[in-house]
Amino acid sequence: MAKSNQCSTCQKPTGIILCTGCDGYFCTKDFRGHRELLFTEMEKLVEERNKVKEEINKPTNANDTNNPLIEEINAWEKITIEKVRQTAEQMRQQANQLMNSKSVKITNEFRSFSEELANMKETEDYVEHDLARLKQKIDQFNEDLTQLSQGTRIELNKDESEKINWNRIIYVQEKLAEVERQQTPTIKQGMFLTTNLNKFSV
Repeated sequence: MAKSNQCSTCQKPTGIILCTGCDGYFCTKDFRGHRELLFTEMEKLVEERNKVKEEINKPTNANDTNNPLIEEINAWEKITIEKVRQTAEQMRQQANQLMNSKSVKITNEFRSFSEELANMKETEDYVEHDLARLKQKIDQFNEDLTQLSQGTRIELNKDESEKINWNRIIYVQEKLAEVERQQTPTIKQGMFLTTNLNKFSV
């Protein structure tokens, strides 16, 4: 007759079945109960697995406009575009001012010259050196107009803007902190972003 061991559940000396998982002996009745507990635990694991599968199968559209990270990127894009637009508008105004400044200067000086000439002609208060000075002024006007018709060379300096590393001015990285592992990755702006965006400020 085979030797019986103490049942791990009822403590009776009827343990004839060994569970290789827990190394315990069980009687036939309690072994069924022991297996049922394992079956229950297995079912719980299956349920947990199914929940994980549902989470994995949830759509995670990176282009979702309602995604906080995408919204943050879109906001940065709008701000940057607006700063670039404002800077470009400033440059257009400066270019127009430079191109028109010479013409405005000539016009203002010519207006003053014409008033002086008309006044001298009316009062007849002039002598030879006044006529020579007025003639010299007319010659200068003609020279200035010739230069103006040939155009003033104005260059657009883009050196600083071409140094911008657009691949590093803004980037996305995953947070590595253990407590933040479940959080959504956030947009990171490095020192290069701060430095270069200041050039766009108005």
